[in-house]
Amino acid sequence: MDDLERILVTVRTYPTPSTHYQETVCIGGISEDGQWRRLYPVSLRYLWKEQQFRTWDVVQARIQPAKADSRPESRRAHLPTLEVIRHLDTWPARCDWVRPTIRESLQRLQEAGQSLAPVAVASVKDLVAKKTSDEWDGKRARNLKRRMLFDPTLPLEKIPYEFRLIWEDEGGAEHDSLVISWELAQTWRQYRHKYSDPIAQMRTKLLDDMFSQKNQVAFFMGNHSRFRNIFMVCGWFIPPRSEVDSDSLFG
Repeated sequence: MDDLERILVTVRTYPTPSTHYQETVCIGGISEDGQWRRLYPVSLRYLWKEQQFRTWDVVQARIQPAKADSRPESRRAHLPTLEVIRHLDTWPARCDWVRPTIRESLQRLQEAGQSLAPVAVASVKDLVAKKTSDEWDGKRARNLKRRMLFDPTLPLEKIPYEFRLIWEDEGGAEHDSLVISWELAQTWRQYRHKYSDPIAQMRTKLLDDMFSQKNQVAFFMGNHSRFRNIFMVCGWFIPPRSEVDSDSLFG
């Protein structure tokens, strides 16, 4: 049975070619009653223009538990019912939704039986970029090429790097995590045209600005559908300390 829910979108992953859809994006967010939701699949770029949402939009849709995904947060959205309600453009408003759900450490997240939630960050030590292929791998490339022959398919660029963050959570554990966020991929796509060394500029922007001590930092961590012990950085929450009441992400 479908339930009508309003969800604050906090996570959008970079699109990947799909066998059954033009492409898929994993969407993460928080319901009005404080429950984390993973909406998959969503062909975000192929939604009607008025349905296309941004991070920090509150959206409404009819959703139901995902049949092929047993992770507790996973849901399937009935996309024709999706509508954008409003955008949260202030950090205090976003904190009202996000803060009560933040875990101190990745271990605490796993102990709670969650597969998607924010984890408080003590420090970020490095951004590592590993060069990969400029083209999609065999199966994805074939799927994309086949759909471009028969469907009105939008070009989908392969990001030729695997980005990882080396970071420590508030529980004192260090992590080496793959980053799959839409925002980081788009940053690379913009910086490659602006700078001779876009990776160095990205590292400076993240480590010295976005993840610096001027902001409180939490990473939205989500696990792999098949490998449940592997968690990836799906996005981040970085309210400036000057704009929020408390020095702590908790409470």
